[in-house]
Amino acid sequence: MKRWFALAGKCAAVATAALCLWAAPARAEGWRANDDDSLLLELRSGQFRLGEPMRGYQTPFGVCVDFADLIQALDLPVRLDKKSRRATGWLFAEDQRLVIDRDANTVQTVNGSRAIGANAIQDTPEGWCISLSALSQWMGVRFKPDLGNLSVVIESDRKLPFLEAMERKSRAARLQKPANRDFDLASMPTAQTPYQTWRAPSVDVQVQAQWNRNAGTSVNYEGLASGEIAGMSYNARLAGRDSLAPDSFRFKLYRNDPSGNLLGPFGATQIALGDVDTPPSALTGQSAYGRGAFISNRPLNLPSRFGTTTLRGALPAGWDAELYRNGVLRAYQADRGDGRYEFADIELQFGENEFDVVLYGPQGQVRHERTSQTVGIDSIPAGKTWYWAGILDEGKDLLDLGSPAYLTRTGWRWGVGVERGLDGRTTAGLGYHSLTRSGRRKHYLEANLRRSLGPLLVELSGSHQFGSGVALRGEAIGRVKGVNINAHAMWTAGDFESDLVSLEQNREFGLRLSGSVRLGSWRLPVEAGVRQTLTQRGLKVTEVLTRGSMHIGRASLTVELLNRSIAGPVLVTAGEEQGTRLTLIGNTALGRVRLRGQAAFGLSGTHPGFQRAQFVVDAPIGPASTLRAGFDHDRIADRQEYSLGYVHQFKHFALRGEGRIDNRGNLGFGLTLAFSIGPDPVDGGWRLSRERLAETGQAAVEVYRDENGDGYRQANEPAVEGVAVEAGFRTGDKPTDAKGRTVIDGLVPYVPVLVSIDAGSLEDPLLQPKGRGMVVVPRPGVTAKLSLPLAPTGEIEAVLLGPDGEPRGGIGVELVDPAGQIVLRGQSDFDGYLFLDSVPYGSYRLRLTEASAKAMGVRTELGGQLRIDRAQPSLRLGKLRLELLPAGDLARAP
Repeated sequence: MKRWFALAGKCAAVATAALCLWAAPARAEGWRANDDDSLLLELRSGQFRLGEPMRGYQTPFGVCVDFADLIQALDLPVRLDKKSRRATGWLFAEDQRLVIDRDANTVQTVNGSRAIGANAIQDTPEGWCISLSALSQWMGVRFKPDLGNLSVVIESDRKLPFLEAMERKSRAARLQKPANRDFDLASMPTAQTPYQTWRAPSVDVQVQAQWNRNAGTSVNYEGLASGEIAGMSYNARLAGRDSLAPDSFRFKLYRNDPSGNLLGPFGATQIALGDVDTPPSALTGQSAYGRGAFISNRPLNLPSRFGTTTLRGALPAGWDAELYRNGVLRAYQADRGDGRYEFADIELQFGENEFDVVLYGPQGQVRHERTSQTVGIDSIPAGKTWYWAGILDEGKDLLDLGSPAYLTRTGWRWGVGVERGLDGRTTAGLGYHSLTRSGRRKHYLEANLRRSLGPLLVELSGSHQFGSGVALRGEAIGRVKGVNINAHAMWTAGDFESDLVSLEQNREFGLRLSGSVRLGSWRLPVEAGVRQTLTQRGLKVTEVLTRGSMHIGRASLTVELLNRSIAGPVLVTAGEEQGTRLTLIGNTALGRVRLRGQAAFGLSGTHPGFQRAQFVVDAPIGPASTLRAGFDHDRIADRQEYSLGYVHQFKHFALRGEGRIDNRGNLGFGLTLAFSIGPDPVDGGWRLSRERLAETGQAAVEVYRDENGDGYRQANEPAVEGVAVEAGFRTGDKPTDAKGRTVIDGLVPYVPVLVSIDAGSLEDPLLQPKGRGMVVVPRPGVTAKLSLPLAPTGEIEAVLLGPDGEPRGGIGVELVDPAGQIVLRGQSDFDGYLFLDSVPYGSYRLRLTEASAKAMGVRTELGGQLRIDRAQPSLRLGKLRLELLPAGDLARAP
């Protein structure tokens, strides 16, 4: 078929040239289908090839194509009955009816009925050959002939359903590429963004003016800046409440390197000064933040503790956050006033844990912060040593301008920890901590041993408090027959007290099981757990937790039931909270309206009945406006608050007006302005944006036509306009401009991402991306600059012969670029014919796949270097004979 396609192309070119010499009027009279006028045309839209080639003719009235072939190529639900000379069905939607009646000489579409033109349909041996101009009128799209490329291009002002489906499949295929064994971000070219002595910052600004009936007028503001100085990154947060005088200033000077190349022999992955945080331990210190210093060579985004992790990040004023683990809604947090979100002690499952923190802004913004944490037998590679060291003044900003009541301060604390992989299954660690508890300085030495045992990962930990007691803990996590298991036990002796173990605790035991339950076609994630604690006073506290989640359509719901019972002396148990509590966390969309929030109910015990509910409703009004309503009811504190706001997204900023009222007589109104300002990577100078530029990274991309295929832009190589660019789940707001430039905002810091050209946006099918793209490691407030080439394409033809000289079919081949990346894969036909098309200009090698070479016992290489360029866009390699491996090499072959 491919050789017939090539032969038909040559015949069509000859027929087209001959047509120009004929007089059209002479041919118009009595035209009949003939071989000289026959064509074989591909149907294309952008870079997509639709169906099999269509038969057609070049007539004196224009190009026509076989209607049956077009129906098959577009997969249209149209029935063509040649006996009754009728075609009936619908086009791209069920309300777009199409009826062609040859006998009545009418065509009926959604726009009404009309007569069939005199030369609209030609009868040919194949069937009905309908002119492209008539098809364009009847189907509401444009069919344009491109005889130079033997194709018909379909154009439309709207997205057609079959094109949307193809684009979804294309995106899905690109997302699945990392799973391919030859796709590795570490092996991809990386866009280098060197640190600078000074890089102007990007600044996120939010200013709120408000009036309250009881408190009068006030101004709240928050500014977050990110940039570089002295070869280091920095971020700064300045905030003030109720006055123009700031009450909070945080500053952090740091540098992160996921590859671990900081400080020479120390191999650090992160160093920080200013407002820092430290990781928790198993028994001693919890995760804390404050002014101080920190250094570590541990991988970024490593789990905080064995079996649990704490997710922490910036939460601007007025924002709220949801946490999803492996697609399941786990927690919700509203703005708590300190500019941070924190989801503490989130349980980890054995295997992959995909976390997605969804942040919702008051101006209708939605931002995702995705991380992945793996729990398995190879947590620390054998022979590798990880360390950390830090000191900080807990809860205090770098400049202590105020004293927020919500911060718990224990003074200065410091610590150091070391972990080492002993073998492929065993790691050991040792740590020292110094912190203040109950007004006294206390010192601890902690050790742990971790080992994988079958499907379980087990950790044993012990901590000694100098001059006091000890604590021991054992924990195991694993997965057995689809059930996730987490079990732990803890004992104390003496007067041991730390952040994680209270002076009251004596023993603690816990077991948690989770998995999925099948209900018909549904799989519902469920979890059940029990924990029992025995205190020094003789109290036995038992907590039983059950949790279930479901995702139905656009709704996510998590139901949590917690029962807390206490046994012990009556005088001791008095005043202790106990009973059963039901918590609901939900997120749903009703049309364009989104509702999210949580509610808690006491089913029995200390506070029976309704306890608290928080809800937020966002309803879009037009393309740039949103109506937001909020409700917060705390029955225990006897507080109810209602809010209603209107948000409008302007091009460069967002503006929100809001009113609040509560049951205590407070009435207030506020006006909030939010915007970001940062360097303009496209036109220079500065740019205003409603995106939060300081918290995320950006990529400035230049797309050009690589005429010589060398991967580097020359002065005479033009820019390409109208190309869409993507980076993981993010895409540019606009395609490339006339200078081939566009910007992608919102990249997650320090998570490598592949920036590539969206091939579905290419209008010219003969232009293809040169390579898969480039990897960028984003930094907050910093724009990485890179160029992506589009290369003209050619083709390669060959015939593969076996060592015996006979044609061989089914032989897999790979086209490899000079960097070793696989550009294309193909397979020989039954007669040995091999055809590779859409090959970007450049230099390549042709080789057999490992599986084909092993099966036949032949060498993988097929000839030397190949080059496709403007001078030689088509390579005819002729017959390529496979070479047997020598006997010795064959015996050593894998």
